[in-house]
This record gives sequence, structure tokens and C-alpha cells, in this order.
Amino acid sequence: MYGSVPCTFDAQFAINQFSGNKFLLVQILEKFIKEYQHFDTLITEQLQQEDLQSVKKQLHTLKGVSGNLGMKALHQACKNLEENLVNPKIEYTLENLLQVFKQTLTLIQSFSAKNGVEDIPDIAPQKDRKALLIAALKQNMFISESEIKSYGQSLDLSTEKLSELKQAIDNLDYSNAIALLE
Repeated sequence: MYGSVPCTFDAQFAINQFSGNKFLLVQILEKFIKEYQHFDTLITEQLQQEDLQSVKKQLHTLKGVSGNLGMKALHQACKNLEENLVNPKIEYTLENLLQVFKQTLTLIQSFSAKNGVEDIPDIAPQKDRKALLIAALKQNMFISESEIKSYGQSLDLSTEKLSELKQAIDNLDYSNAIALLE
């Protein structure tokens, strides 16, 4: 019928999609969870209203996002339902998709909870801005210009060193930025 069942969530594939940056992946997964938490209700209503254009758009978007994030079973389920909308003889229903969707959501919520902020060293309670910045750099987190300025005001660095630090961060040369701080 549809061949072998793909894995629900390929965490290693997803981590590789973000060049090994697990923290960034978790942020994206949390955004996915937030944006798609009511997907089942939305797509059910659209089908009841026979709004096939919206259903196709929702499915196509979810198919692309899930494929890029390693949610292989959900990607395949979206593809199968898309095919069913084109060729109703194919017996793949919304219920099939929603079952896979809920399994996937549960798995990525669990992954997100296990791999979230707690992976950053437990230094936040110490309010040590320098240590927080080093931890963020080690996690390859993006640091905005305003964050750099905020950190810069609390670091005990000469103007020259601060300028070098800003340049290293702007160039995404985090190893050099860490060296300047340590």
C-alpha cells in the first residue's frame, strides 16, 4: 500500500539540518509546536467547509516543514493525503494523518523538553553575564547587536577588546570570541 513506515522523528537528521546546533533545533521545534498546536482542528474545519484550496496549502506547508525537520512519518502522511485529495480512490484519510500528527507532536515535545535550556550549563542563577555569553557562544547561538551591547556594558573589557569581541561575534567567529572572554 504505502511501503514501509518511516520513523516518526529522526532527531539526528534534524540536528544535522542545523549543523549540529541542538539548541537552535529545540527553538525551532518549540515554534513548530506553538504554530501547529491547533492544526488538527483547523484542517478538520477546512475539510468540513470543503475549502480544498486551504487544505492543500496547509498540507503542502506542513509536508515541507516536517520533511526539513526530520518528521519523516508526518511528511509521508501529508504526501499521502495530498495524493488522496487528487485521486480519491487512494484510501488515505484525515484520521490517518491526524494520528501520525499527534504521535509526532508528542515525540517532538518530549525531545524539546529533554534537550532544551537545561543543556546550557547551570550558570544562569549566578547572573554571571560573562559566563552566560560564553555559554551562548559555545551553543552557537545567534547574538543580536542589542544583546552584544547589553553584554558589552556588563563586561570588564577595554574598548579595544570589546571592539574585537563585537567583530568576532559579527563574523560568527565564536571560538575567537570565547578566547577573548576567557
